[in-house]
Amino acid sequence: MSESTTAPSANPYSFPFPEGPDRFPFPDGPMASPPPEFARRRRECPVGEVTLPMGDKVLLAVTHADIQAIMSDDTRFVRDLSEPDAPQLFPNMEVLEDPTMLMNMHGDDHLRLRRIIGPAVNPRRIEEWRPEIRQIIEGVADEMADHGSPADLMSDFANKVPIRLVLRQFGLPDSDGERLRHWVKTWLSVAEPDQMAAVRTEFTAWVVDTAARSRANPGTALIDRLVNAHDEGDRMSDEELESMVRSMIAGGIETIGNGISRSVFTLLREPEHWDMLLSNRELLPAAVEELIRVNPPGGGSVGLMRKAAEDVVLPSGTLVLAGQWVTTPVVSAGHDPTVFPEPEKFKLDRPKSPSNMMFGAGRHFCPGIHLAKAEIEIGLSVLLDRFPRLHMTVAPEDLPWDNTSFTVGLPCLPVAW
Repeated sequence: MSESTTAPSANPYSFPFPEGPDRFPFPDGPMASPPPEFARRRRECPVGEVTLPMGDKVLLAVTHADIQAIMSDDTRFVRDLSEPDAPQLFPNMEVLEDPTMLMNMHGDDHLRLRRIIGPAVNPRRIEEWRPEIRQIIEGVADEMADHGSPADLMSDFANKVPIRLVLRQFGLPDSDGERLRHWVKTWLSVAEPDQMAAVRTEFTAWVVDTAARSRANPGTALIDRLVNAHDEGDRMSDEELESMVRSMIAGGIETIGNGISRSVFTLLREPEHWDMLLSNRELLPAAVEELIRVNPPGGGSVGLMRKAAEDVVLPSGTLVLAGQWVTTPVVSAGHDPTVFPEPEKFKLDRPKSPSNMMFGAGRHFCPGIHLAKAEIEIGLSVLLDRFPRLHMTVAPEDLPWDNTSFTVGLPCLPVAW
């Protein structure tokens, strides 16, 4: 299949949006597939100017080589969104603006925080968690089976799994689940200023109270590890601790829920892929890698911005001048046909290298990648075991997609078995 040349369509957001073909983010393709505009730009304009919703103009890189070069270079491309000239992607979206949030930090502070959380989410630690993760997910599957067919995979499985996992990993009571989900959904959305301020206050107050309880009764949960790292040697400020807990909970809930639902959607849209995994579970690790590339959690069409600290010539031959901001949508990198032939197709025999970069690159490589992959893989394994005849009860093209958030996801996924 050749790359589409479809032009951007109407404004998909609920706030004022600049008119014109260079407005960004671009509308997604059918069924939340990558924006067709990426394909045209890869051919004609690998690095070009776009206009953000708030009117700021930045450069947009769309090829795998350029995006990898930018994201892997923490010296010549910096991510310090606290600078006065930092462009604003969406109005009132804290996740992209909080200077104490790990993904928005740069240099020594960024490395310091990564060292703090690294031991809690490294591959060895994730392997230790696998039996507990499976136990939790099997419990959710039991509830879905008791509910009976048909069901909504989102409300009955994909949304429940990450909340249960976060509660267990952070040592939190079940009663915290619903309000955490509400806070995360609002925090990642383009919410009204008053609503966002209220959620920020409530979420932060809860983190402060949870940290205080951990100090009074320390344990071995993830919150205790973060509090200890904060308290011993004063390596994390209060603001950094609060931001770290918020972002880890948000990532744990939103990324996993989206990852599971998008993966199941991709497999059931072309049932031969589901049947292939039914006959051979050993294919699951490779399948998760390819599912993340084809249909990444949250979409990945927005990307993260970097500022050139000096003049840089990218692999495409484009010169980025010192002081220019450039954004790097990872979904475009993962669908570059020069690196991933027939990128829209799900193929289990793709080479492991180069990276699809769906979890970033360089120093900003997501530290939660191993946990996310393990949870998606185990979630799919449990679904295959318990519901081998799982299928969608509506046509894939008739499903709605919610794009009012930093992540784009399915509000519902009707299934039966």
